[in-house]
Amino acid sequence: MIVKKLLNSSKLLNSSITAFAVSAAVILACSACAYIPAPDPAEDPDAGKTLPETTEEIVIPASIFRFTNTDIEDNMDDFRDYCTGVRRDGDDLILEVTPSQKDDLIEMYAGSIDDVLEDLEEEEQGYYVEADKDHSRFVYHYDEDIDGILEAKMLLAITASDVLTGIVETGDPDWNVRAKIVNCHTGLTVGEGTLPDGSIAFGTDEWQASYDDGAWLKARQEEVMAMTGLTGPYERLTDTQKGVVAAVGQMLDWIEGKYEQQFHYISYAPVDAIEQEHLKVYPEQGSEADVVTVYRTYENGMYRYEDDYGAILMRPAYEEQVRAFAEQYLPSDGIKIYTEIKNSGSGGTAEGEPALNELSAVTYIFMDDGLCSGQYEAFLEAVPDWLTENCQGVPAGIYLRMAEPGAWQQIDRSDYEDKLREDIYTREAECAISGSGKVTVY
Repeated sequence: MIVKKLLNSSKLLNSSITAFAVSAAVILACSACAYIPAPDPAEDPDAGKTLPETTEEIVIPASIFRFTNTDIEDNMDDFRDYCTGVRRDGDDLILEVTPSQKDDLIEMYAGSIDDVLEDLEEEEQGYYVEADKDHSRFVYHYDEDIDGILEAKMLLAITASDVLTGIVETGDPDWNVRAKIVNCHTGLTVGEGTLPDGSIAFGTDEWQASYDDGAWLKARQEEVMAMTGLTGPYERLTDTQKGVVAAVGQMLDWIEGKYEQQFHYISYAPVDAIEQEHLKVYPEQGSEADVVTVYRTYENGMYRYEDDYGAILMRPAYEEQVRAFAEQYLPSDGIKIYTEIKNSGSGGTAEGEPALNELSAVTYIFMDDGLCSGQYEAFLEAVPDWLTENCQGVPAGIYLRMAEPGAWQQIDRSDYEDKLREDIYTREAECAISGSGKVTVY
């Protein structure tokens, strides 16, 4: 299939790079199927005798075929050998796959990426790739001396396989990728754009402009050293300390680039036997209580990033819906509502109202005993039905805490989790709904 053909065709790859106003006509298409072995009845006499698996439909959208400049009919022929069913719906391709076929597709796309990453590591030039776990953003770090075929593999095959992994995993055919090329020696941007609708234009002039005698990188190192409390010239730091400076800088650059705003450093923890590597920051457009954690994993020249800022962005809208319910029973000036969204899933964005039944969350409602005691029982009785009606399908909870007015006044978002451990509450109740819809009150 297409990515496999690209990897084996230097002529096609070089022409794609030359034309790379990312008319990258080759960035996406089905490649993984070509790696999936068909069962051999001679080796497995029971092949085909198992009970039939359920199937689901996955849409490979027309935008992919337009973007890759590939023929949908050719792709249909390729897929037929590896999917339960393939059909055309207008300019879209509909795949009917079993769970095992879906897993095979995902596994083989991962294999396609690993093949390219192995080539990157063999170069030993400091080339690497950064990608978001949601398949929406890529940053490619290399220089102008990279082999043309390897450049094409890096930009095209990795992106193709990763985006299609996202489509297969989620079943969502709508895709949008932000991509950036960075000079691996200076940290400066060579080119960036949005795919498939936009483009990345770069060439000799852009590469030349990405060299500044190390000025930006030196300034960034000094900035990160100040954040992390490291002193003295960078050159005199230990290798471990230099690693911390590099990691914090990379992770900070990632999240600031992703959300296009500044974040302030709180702490950094390297990977160890217990913890995953992570950075804690808070956003410029927020408060110090809005602690964002950026997680990072590394394997074979590729960093994968994940963060929880999306949950923080959705939290105000989620809390507003809980507040609208609570204020039907409790005075607005006698309650404080703080939510922690555990899993943002596909439950919406900061711009829209989140779907409560797609967000796993825990909400604490702190009540002033002087204002809410008379309405407490009626509200508690109403919570289970509200959870059933609004949160069916995901684990969620509303936890009630009532305190005397003086103690209640001292509770705020920055320290409410610490206050939970204090013996200051006159009434407590916890109402929760499980993913299967079972409601408990205790």
